[in-house]
Amino acid sequence: MFHCYKMKWKVVAALGILLLVCCISVPVISVATTSTVPEEEHVKVPIVMYHSVLKDSSKDGTYVVSPSEFENDLVYLLENGYTTIFLQDLVDYVYRGKKLPEKPVVITFDDGYLNNLTYVLPILQKYQAKAEINIVGSYSQRFSETPDPKPNYAHLTWEDIKALRDSGCFEIGNHTYDMHRQTKRRGCAKNKGEDTESYQAALRADLTKTQELLRENCGITPTVFAYPYGYISEESIQVLKEMGFTVALTCYEKPNYITRNPEKLYALNRYNRPSGVSTEQFMKKLLAD
Repeated sequence: MFHCYKMKWKVVAALGILLLVCCISVPVISVATTSTVPEEEHVKVPIVMYHSVLKDSSKDGTYVVSPSEFENDLVYLLENGYTTIFLQDLVDYVYRGKKLPEKPVVITFDDGYLNNLTYVLPILQKYQAKAEINIVGSYSQRFSETPDPKPNYAHLTWEDIKALRDSGCFEIGNHTYDMHRQTKRRGCAKNKGEDTESYQAALRADLTKTQELLRENCGITPTVFAYPYGYISEESIQVLKEMGFTVALTCYEKPNYITRNPEKLYALNRYNRPSGVSTEQFMKKLLAD
């Protein structure tokens, strides 16, 4: 809470003199230097983050939307001139100078829920749209060993992931093997007091498990990584680059201004899509300048 206090006129006068001196002696800093919009040529790319998609309205919440909410969002974007793209399209834009559509947008799904295959894929196919999905290796491994057809909580098996890949509608990303938790550490963040070498070794070992499982079982080697819960450590970037990742996704709700600078691809912002908010309300936030 902020409070306002009355000040005696002498104090006010003294502050006025001090402010005048400061303004004379300190150079003015341009507002543009603190702007998040780069001065060089750039493309604005909004990114949406979905998780679970269920028909059971009792499950609706911060990380669960209904199929109709997702479809309404997609229709809104398409009717307003947006084109869904893969994150690889951004990589091609940055590294190879390939063109992007006039109004690109990226749709992402975290955690690898089975319902993304059950309910989301048919909608994407209906509108010939694209999306990206981030797989937690330990989840898919467990459900591949003991399949469960219930989309309310089940995760994708390796066969399911291949089906998404083969559909042409989904790009596959890595969401760690067993760091999608907040015990031992917060996501894949560096622990307090942990030395850099130990941290990077632990992160590398975890990500390698999912990379190898996806390569062996699905013939996929992801180049996209999504930080669990959005927890980021500066020391993680070196590991991602060494492992061949070209894109990293955060959970910061900010616009993305993509330039030809590859470093910008390692901290792409996303807007989480909750239930209970109209498509128009959510899109106003997502697409605001």
